[in-house]
Amino acid sequence: MKAILRSALMLVVTLSFLFSCQPNKNAEKEKGSSFAAIDSNTTTPIVLIYNFYGTHRCPSCVAIENATIETLDSFYREEVKAGKIKRFGINIDDPQNEELCKKYEAYGSSIYVTQILKGKAQTKNLTGEGFKYALNKKEKFIEILKSTIDQFLKEE
Repeated sequence: MKAILRSALMLVVTLSFLFSCQPNKNAEKEKGSSFAAIDSNTTTPIVLIYNFYGTHRCPSCVAIENATIETLDSFYREEVKAGKIKRFGINIDDPQNEELCKKYEAYGSSIYVTQILKGKAQTKNLTGEGFKYALNKKEKFIEILKSTIDQFLKEE
């Protein structure tokens, strides 16, 4: 019974996402080439945050990006300035971003946090949490995002 309810809930969320997306006239036009110069052999962690989005964006998609920006501005201003944290807004509909979208399997709005350290990459997909919390429980999503960033900033 729980499996049926879970499947029905996922269907509702997916359909809501598909039918509620609206064009975002203020979306940043960031190109995929802006993240090409990251040193993967760094001995101190670098945290990369990818906000993938499509040309047509729903309120939840925009809320995820806005909460991400708010988190970085509120808690990580110095780390962003120092280049320890980098955020990228990636339009999945832009052909220049095709390879990165394939790498992350980002074919819709999503958020991934990646740690680069000593030639290795470790990624956490926060898309589910973003859609669940960013629009109506922003503080909960910020808490989850902050916890992930804090974990990835540690040298392990």
